Amino acid sequence: GHVRFTIRSNIEFMVADEKKVAPLIAELEKNGFPVGGTGNSVSMIAHTQGWLHCDIPGTDASGVVKSLMDELYEEFIHEEMPNRVRLSTSCCEINCGGQADLAIVIQHTKPPKINHDLVANVCERPSVVARCPVAAIRPAMVNGKPSLEVDEKKCVCCGACFPPCPPMQINDPEHSKLAIWVGGKNSNARIKPQFMKMVAAGLPNNAPRWPEVAAVVKNILRVYKEDARPWERMADWIERIGWPRFFEKTGLPFTKYLIDDWRGARSNLNASTHIRF
Repeated sequence: GHVRFTIRSNIEFMVADEKKVAPLIAELEKNGFPVGGTGNSVSMIAHTQGWLHCDIPGTDASGVVKSLMDELYEEFIHEEMPNRVRLSTSCCEINCGGQADLAIVIQHTKPPKINHDLVANVCERPSVVARCPVAAIRPAMVNGKPSLEVDEKKCVCCGACFPPCPPMQINDPEHSKLAIWVGGKNSNARIKPQFMKMVAAGLPNNAPRWPEVAAVVKNILRVYKEDARPWERMADWIERIGWPRFFEKTGLPFTKYLIDDWRGARSNLNASTHIRF
């Protein structure tokens, strides 16, 4: 047979003879390798580089993914979900993990702290100013040295300034939290591709086990499994029942932190009076 690695870091075995499948699965399980992630199951979490390779993460990726998949072992090996479930994690708000049925993304809650002594020697200031998506960064002179300043009223704490300018440190052990997003979709099947929506914010970044995050993820998956119709993806299910009922069924609190209050968010808001209850 042949072996290939999938985009979700799984090992996929391909054999030409069906008689080889059962012995192969038995041998893998005997050696401690879980076999699953196919059909209507929770597949392996697609994750970003994390502390292992990336230079800007606010949390780990591969380590906590392993811990989270330990919690979802039964959902991985059994095809018992309404449809396939894609999960992802992103260790910064650039969100390399992409859109998924359910995603865990770092959430910075404070603007960056600037080390003005290093900015002139390390950062290309025009590039940093241009990188900010909300024009919250501008050049400044601090203690006679060229530096940068942040308009905290505009800043959305996305962390985009940190990669080109490490002296603008935004990672913080207390104020870098985790958020849960659901309903992302890449394909055109049934409904159009769409971005995820945040449903839980401010969860503790307790690596390596993420117990608080694991509890929310398992709760959402449990409700989806019980309430969704056969072959409904997460986004299809939410589209059918509506967001108010999603929060009611999952028991997640709807807080002001889940509302997109950025001044340019008008195009994303539901401007219609028609809401499913």
